[in-house]
Amino acid sequence: MPSNMNIIERLKQLADENPNGFTVYTANLEPVKSGWVVANKETQNCFGDQGLIKALGVALNSSKTIGGWKEKELFYWDSVMIFFDEDEATKAGIENEQIAIYHIETNYLKFL
Repeated sequence: MPSNMNIIERLKQLADENPNGFTVYTANLEPVKSGWVVANKETQNCFGDQGLIKALGVALNSSKTIGGWKEKELFYWDSVMIFFDEDEATKAGIENEQIAIYHIETNYLKFL
C-alpha cells in the first residue's frame, strides 16, 4: 500500500480527472464498479484538503472505500460504504442521515 501522502496526491489527481465523482478502494485506488454507495455520516461536509484527510482517515479505519465529487468550486469527500442490496443501502443511508444513495451500475441517485 502506498504511503498516506501518496494516496492523498493520487486522490487529488483522481478528483481533478473526475469532477462528476468517483469511488475507489483505498488499498489500490481502483474504482468500485458495482453496488450502492452510501456516505458515512462521520464525513458529512468534508471538502478541500482538510476534508480529504479526514475522509481518508475514516475510510482507512472502516469501509476501505472513499469517494467524492465537485460541486460549484468545492470538491466533497466521503468515506463510503458499498452495499449490493438496495434495501440495506437505503437503511444505511437513512441511519447515516444522507439525502440520497447512489447506484454505480445505473448512475442512479436515489433520494431518501
